[in-house]
Amino acid sequence: MKNNLAVIILNYNDPTNTIRYVNEIKKYKCIDRIIVVDNKSPDGSYEKLRKLSVDNIDVIETDGNKGYAYGNNYAIRYLNDKYGEHNYIVISNPDVEVSEDAYNKCLEFLDNNSDVAICAPRMYDINDKPHQLSGWKLRNLHNDIMDSSPALTALVNRPHLERYTAKYLSKDIAYVDCCAGSFFMIRHEAFKKVNYFDENTFLYFEEDILGNKLKKSGYKNVVLNTCKFKHYESVTVDQNMTSYRKFKNLQKSKRYYHTHYNDKCNKWYNKWKIIRLDFVTLFRPIEDKIHLSKLTAKLCPIISKGIVTLFLKFLILLIQILLLPVSYISRKLRRKEKVLYFSLVTWKWIKQRPHFVAMELVNTGKYKVDYRYQALYDRFTPDHEKKNLVKNKVEKIKNFRILPFKIFPAVTRFRIFLNSNIAFFRTSFWNYDTIILTHPNQIDFFFMKVHKLKKTKFIYEAMDNYEEWEEDKDGYLDKQRRLIQNSKHLIVSSDKLRTKFIEMYGLKDDYITLVRNGYDRRTFEAYEKINTNLKHPSITYIGTVDDWFDFDSINEYAKKHKDIYFNIIGPMNPAVKEIAKNIEADNVIFHGPIEHHLVPKYIEDSEIMMMPFLINDIIEYVDPVKLYEYLYMKKPVVSSYWKELDQFDGLVYFYHEKEEFEDVINKALNTKFKENDKYKKLINDSTWENRLEEYFKVLDK
Repeated sequence: MKNNLAVIILNYNDPTNTIRYVNEIKKYKCIDRIIVVDNKSPDGSYEKLRKLSVDNIDVIETDGNKGYAYGNNYAIRYLNDKYGEHNYIVISNPDVEVSEDAYNKCLEFLDNNSDVAICAPRMYDINDKPHQLSGWKLRNLHNDIMDSSPALTALVNRPHLERYTAKYLSKDIAYVDCCAGSFFMIRHEAFKKVNYFDENTFLYFEEDILGNKLKKSGYKNVVLNTCKFKHYESVTVDQNMTSYRKFKNLQKSKRYYHTHYNDKCNKWYNKWKIIRLDFVTLFRPIEDKIHLSKLTAKLCPIISKGIVTLFLKFLILLIQILLLPVSYISRKLRRKEKVLYFSLVTWKWIKQRPHFVAMELVNTGKYKVDYRYQALYDRFTPDHEKKNLVKNKVEKIKNFRILPFKIFPAVTRFRIFLNSNIAFFRTSFWNYDTIILTHPNQIDFFFMKVHKLKKTKFIYEAMDNYEEWEEDKDGYLDKQRRLIQNSKHLIVSSDKLRTKFIEMYGLKDDYITLVRNGYDRRTFEAYEKINTNLKHPSITYIGTVDDWFDFDSINEYAKKHKDIYFNIIGPMNPAVKEIAKNIEADNVIFHGPIEHHLVPKYIEDSEIMMMPFLINDIIEYVDPVKLYEYLYMKKPVVSSYWKELDQFDGLVYFYHEKEEFEDVINKALNTKFKENDKYKKLINDSTWENRLEEYFKVLDK
């Protein structure tokens, strides 16, 4: 298509890379026109670049070096005036390598996704490794102040909080707020709508400003991992600008962005932050001269992990030794054993294994149970997490308490220090007979010497392969090793988890117990007959919806069978919501989370239930609660297959590849559920009362 794609290449004192790059891409069939714009280079670049001019390559020169944004806009104005508007524009540095395949994949994605403004391949560095700055979140003023000072960065030990995790950026399609300006393809209609680049910055923050404007206009930006480009890391800037001048330009752009594009800066306390930003900028030369960052980096670990924590532990130990007789007598006077169930899952999340285990402990009549769950202080809790909560109300039950354990987000060294030391102090005065921990990170909240003095029994209950969710795997495994060393017993929820722990730590059989998941018979025997308003025929999923959900198979089936309705019921995080928006079929309906007492009726009102998971190192270790609930209601179930589900063979319709999904769904829709002896035994064995008999034996030892 004529006037479909134009490439803008901005040069400043880098003619060698520019000539190399133009000669590389000029043969790409998808490119209609290339505009090389020299930003008034003093090294004679323009004369060298003019030799590139041919029919579809124009070499032009700006009327002065007024920065990155001005130079690119100058070329776009020239392009529009002389050749007319193009559908797509590529903004590119000359110090990149981009294949024709990467160009084509970005074009194809933009053609098929009209709500996306920018599409960029994943950026790789000079060593051919994925770059963390392929895309990032809109910046926060507080974090930008911290990043302006090496000393403050060393103090918090967490620079650049606007970055996405490596795992998130490694998705095939990663939705981001901003894309790297070294190379991206943008829809001209969207670019024009936001009035192109803001020319009030000379260098830096152009991508942030553009990302902000596009987001406010309702557009999305995407990084594609199905293709890549290589970037030689700001060759032009490094060659032509001193480090201090770069810093001054960065701070000037940073201030402009937060003053004009950060809506929160209208509030008085953010105006105060702008003053703090100015102070840090002015103080930076002095900070660099006295090497303050090096001094801070050396002192922080000594202060946070050494003196303060050591003193706190000594104080706690001394107090606990004095209180030991009181702790001992209070335990002897108890009629019931006091148990702490320490959960990662808030009580108001959709019900999962921790909810049921804690309640069954109370139902035995032997234990007084506190269900404590980790939760961020309210001011730090993201809005999307609050929206995903359900009521899960519990009438006052004797011997049962639900208590939040508030912590700060563990994103800086200081907050981690606060969390651990405040938790040390709080937990050391707890006087439980048994403490059940459900994640290795929780061991950081306990001063184990104190609890050994009290002879508190620790049990580690592992429900998922949490290692795969951790970026710092070595740190995680060290905590897990310490937790196992300090625990009397290990309880796991799947056979694969059991095998993994035995192989990793050489555990003996009598130390580890497999307790599979189950269903709550009481809820399913007597449930509320509400009106679900589900459309029929209905294929339903109930549970957490995360990035391992097989949206593609559902979308393809739903587009072919518009008279069949898919109901997806459960909480989703913002990243997954973005993926879900790509579903084109109107007969795929998202309901959000529901309370557990409503689950049976939704299952009853569905023709078949589904569990469409993409198999990965998290899913393979899961024994799903929902599968027991689906089967109790005698509904045909369609599920992807992994070995842990062998116990359901003959009771569930499995598919191994995406291509099988349609056939398996059709088969389940046309077959009535049949009971057999295997089904009856599974349903009998899988009530939480029966499942947890082995669990209770562990506690009674």
